Amino acid sequence: MNETFRKFIAKKRSRKNTENEMLFRRSKKEKIFFGIAFAIMAAYAFTLLYSLFFLFINSLESSFAYTDKLTAAKNSFAFPEKLHWDNYKKAFENLGFTSGITGERIGLGSMFFNSAWYLLFRVGGNLFGCAAMAYALSKYRFKLNSAIYAIIIFSMTVPIVGTMGASFKLMSDLQIYNTPFYVILTSVSGIGFNFLILYGVFKNISWSYAEAVFVDGGGHFTVFFKIMLPQALTPMLALAIISGIGEWNDYLTPLLYLPDFPTVASGIYQIKLESASRGDTPSYFAGLVLSVAPVLVLYACFSDTIMKNFNMGGLKG
Repeated sequence: MNETFRKFIAKKRSRKNTENEMLFRRSKKEKIFFGIAFAIMAAYAFTLLYSLFFLFINSLESSFAYTDKLTAAKNSFAFPEKLHWDNYKKAFENLGFTSGITGERIGLGSMFFNSAWYLLFRVGGNLFGCAAMAYALSKYRFKLNSAIYAIIIFSMTVPIVGTMGASFKLMSDLQIYNTPFYVILTSVSGIGFNFLILYGVFKNISWSYAEAVFVDGGGHFTVFFKIMLPQALTPMLALAIISGIGEWNDYLTPLLYLPDFPTVASGIYQIKLESASRGDTPSYFAGLVLSVAPVLVLYACFSDTIMKNFNMGGLKG
């Protein structure tokens, strides 16, 4: 028994070593291609790190020292002689802009709050809507099944610019323009990239689980909430993280449809105008560092979860 087990392990290791050799055995053209791709990715990563380092270093400068750097053409990446951590406190206390619609002062803290509930409703609502739509279309056959699927795919190809006018008119007629109800309504539509991923996930889940539930007297809601969703929870978590990063950085949607509820991404430009006029650039840099910190922390905590769920270009169910 032990001898058989040892042979099995040895054979498995040999197969794995062979697969690794084939993976790293590349032709000259392949090596050139991957070398160029790596160089492009490395250059892109460098530009991002370069910008973050510049922001962080200068967010710790005093306003006078930063102005002196610019006027005297000094090294902008020189480490500050004295660290002004109070710039981060000033960012929450002083940074903001005056709304051109209501005339109210909107601070950085309010923008973080708006970004939080905007992200929560957009990600949570969209994932639930996409999951429900994907489950229905992947597991049930009815007359309009193919037609609805085709409409969803087609709607994803239409540029947002082409529907912007009609969207403004519809939101105004429904009296949800510039209100949180706009976010809720548009989030649960079940349309988007997440639908395609979840459609494939539900398609690969065996229907035998549902049949067992029906035999025990359960219904379709029981199948969806207690059978299908738990099995799709892992890829949905990965999608939530990816979508969350995108929604946090979303600039256009809050700017166009929620002018009274600016998020960090949409309000940062208005803040720049006022901070520049006051010469308080280091505090503005501190605000920028704070705005990207949640995304960096989120990715650092869940990067393994994201990568483990991607397999050959798709998400594993």
